[in-house]
Amino acid sequence: CQINPPIKRPTERSREDVDVILARLQNLKAFERFHPSVLQQICMRGFYEYLERGITLYRQGDIGTSWYAVLSGSLDVKVSETANHQDAVTICTLGAGTAFGESVLDDRPRPATIVTRETSELLRLGQTDFRCLWGNYHQYMAGLLPPPYGVMENSRSNDQTPDKENISNNTKVPSENVLRAGKVLHKAILARAPHMIRDRKFHLKTYRRCCVGIELVDWQMQQSCVHSRSQAVGMWQALLEEGVLNLMDQELSFQDKYVFYRFLGDEQDAPAPPGDGDPKEGPDELQEALGLLAQLGPDAHLRMVLRKRPSERTADDLEIIYEELLHIKALSHLSITVKRELSGVLIFESHANAGTVLFSQGEEGTSWYIILKGSVNVVIYGKGVVCTLHEGDDFGKLALVNDSPRAASIVLHEDNCHFLRVDKEDFNRILRVSPAAADWGRYPAPIWQPWLQRAAARVARLGRDICPNLPTTGYLLYTSANKQSQRCRPLLVGALSSHRRSIYCI
Repeated sequence: CQINPPIKRPTERSREDVDVILARLQNLKAFERFHPSVLQQICMRGFYEYLERGITLYRQGDIGTSWYAVLSGSLDVKVSETANHQDAVTICTLGAGTAFGESVLDDRPRPATIVTRETSELLRLGQTDFRCLWGNYHQYMAGLLPPPYGVMENSRSNDQTPDKENISNNTKVPSENVLRAGKVLHKAILARAPHMIRDRKFHLKTYRRCCVGIELVDWQMQQSCVHSRSQAVGMWQALLEEGVLNLMDQELSFQDKYVFYRFLGDEQDAPAPPGDGDPKEGPDELQEALGLLAQLGPDAHLRMVLRKRPSERTADDLEIIYEELLHIKALSHLSITVKRELSGVLIFESHANAGTVLFSQGEEGTSWYIILKGSVNVVIYGKGVVCTLHEGDDFGKLALVNDSPRAASIVLHEDNCHFLRVDKEDFNRILRVSPAAADWGRYPAPIWQPWLQRAAARVARLGRDICPNLPTTGYLLYTSANKQSQRCRPLLVGALSSHRRSIYCI
């Protein structure tokens, strides 16, 4: 196992015992997202559990008594629509660093059954201790807890604005490298241009120890490795997304304007004294920090542009998005014109926690998705997880093409997933062949054929047991002579052949 189990009961642990456990947990990648204060409380109150494969922690419908954090191993999350545990299907898998069991906060029944997939190590907190921990450190724990695992519980509420993001930099713990880079830049500014960080007044209000966006970009432009204001904006945006730099109104987009920002170390009225672990600011350290931010900047700038409402995007913004679309395999078959139209309507969507349900089987299709970062599980009732989609894959279009319910549920396979989303109205306007105006003579290679062929290859790998009622060879899918056929039908397995103005399954 990765750590030695804390043999003593929590009430018997000394301060030295807690420090030993804390030191070991801090060295585990699984706990890098946990705030130090939360981690210390877990070390003081938690019980260590070592479980063999196939052990059921609790069943769907049980009233919970404990909350868990995974040290090592993995656990399956199983859901039954009939309350019969025997027909439960696996909707996702929890790995090291994930936490679950938060239903103990309000005595809700467990929304899923949890079973160890392999030998696993857990830290367990009893209900009383967890409620106390949540009450004292709610602001640090919100980003660690997944939503309920019920398949029919969607991650996006109906009143969510189109460009709203589900990751906040208020509770996010910065990565070690980005935090170090931010500290180096902060020290460099204090040493070389201390006037940039000071108390400022605006509209009769005083803002403590702030700097201004346009001045930060000006300072960045003086560095040899920064060649444009756009590049500098992307580098500051990388710090903003990680919470190392904070905008006073909590927005997630860096602006090259007279807008106030504050470094993470300046949140108190006076700067904290430098500690032994703080990086020393020198030429090498500064260049290393700038080099890291230069690598992160382009992706951060892209996300910043995508967060804008489509109506607010400039010509430069659209060009940045278009250049990114050229490298996405799901769009490789689309024309330049279609890619440019998509640049104006794509919406950035992100979710922090594995296990989040993006949409559920049987729901109405409202959007088409492309995976920009991360992976998702495709879950079918009665089958469980049938496949996993990764960066560059797309999903959700067939329900829009057919005006049919979702054929599967989509569940995040890992933390921190990013998506490009096209909503139904824009999808129909740009991509779908309108039934009222369909003229297949104008489309010698219909726009859907490459997509359907890729979908066919994907489903074929899963086996015919998933789709037992497939059309046989020679089945007529569409013909322009059939006046009753008013929409295109997707071919799930097989290949397409067109003869004049008809399409066949072969």
